Amino acid sequence: MGDLIAKLSRVAFDKRKSPSMFLTNFFNKVQLDGIKVELQSRTVKSIYSVDVKLGTGGRVMDFSKYDKKEYTVPEYNDYAVITEEDMCKVPFGYNEYSDMRKAATIADRIADKQILISDAQRRAEEKQASDGLFTGVVTLADKTKIEFNKKATHTIDKASAKWNSTNGNPVEDIKDACKLCRDDGKIGTSLFHLIMEDDAFSAMLANEKFVKNADAQRGIDRTKIGIPEEMTPGATFQGQFAVGSNKINVWTYNEKYEIPTGYGFANEGTEVGYIPRGCAVLIPDKPKFERYYGAVNNVNADTKAGGEKLNLEQVEQLPYAYDVVNHGSAITEAGVKSRPLVVPVDVDSFATFKNLV
Repeated sequence: MGDLIAKLSRVAFDKRKSPSMFLTNFFNKVQLDGIKVELQSRTVKSIYSVDVKLGTGGRVMDFSKYDKKEYTVPEYNDYAVITEEDMCKVPFGYNEYSDMRKAATIADRIADKQILISDAQRRAEEKQASDGLFTGVVTLADKTKIEFNKKATHTIDKASAKWNSTNGNPVEDIKDACKLCRDDGKIGTSLFHLIMEDDAFSAMLANEKFVKNADAQRGIDRTKIGIPEEMTPGATFQGQFAVGSNKINVWTYNEKYEIPTGYGFANEGTEVGYIPRGCAVLIPDKPKFERYYGAVNNVNADTKAGGEKLNLEQVEQLPYAYDVVNHGSAITEAGVKSRPLVVPVDVDSFATFKNLV
């Protein structure tokens, strides 16, 4: 019975639809065999080798001026309780006389809880991506800060020249940002993704200088903004335009998350956009961003040997369910564990805008 329950709940968990993770999907997946990762915080692509005199041996290269940090990948571990009362409810598709009723009921209840928890942890990954891009810092529940050393110059504040004002100039702002990313990040691409929320996008479309850049009346096609198309879940592709020698793919992304209550966070219970209002992020095509998954301990592993409750597994998420018995009554704790850390490794290769409206 136990194996059947585990199989049924695992199938349901694997088939669930995950939340939109548009920002996170710009980050390459890397599975770790431990829980720590060491990263270079500044790009070293621009240095070149200096020749040596014949017969003098090699030359030591000094990388001490570049920031190298070791990060411990944070763990997320959430569970919900399934009670004896829950077991009295018959799941859809089964009657109370079905031979599989008990297994199906338990598996259904476990999967329901695990799917909700899995989705919450995926949103935590997307929030990490948003925080890493817009602030350069991921702050954990205990106030520990994982800092990626984002330069202040890569947060472009347009408070004095908003895009919905007469002196705002999206074309020059984006062109300057592309140059900044190429010069600082030492990237070779001229293709960028501009991701914003609806208010910033509307301000850009209505801006006279942006309209003039299209120059459609003279047959010079610099802009192709068309009917919105949801190319990926949660994000809408709006079209393309050119600034200088750069081609910009334009996306709007309006997904939100709710700040949990009871943890002392600011603005608990309110909804916040992964792209804050009046903001945008400019990301080069195929950036060097990494999404690390640390190994997770699976106490359910059956090794038939000492240490069987200490078994690190290389997984993105690990669903689990344990029975707890107390004086003849029982509950099941069903949960999910994960260790994600979303890191914009080439921290100088992207830029964010704020106060666009």
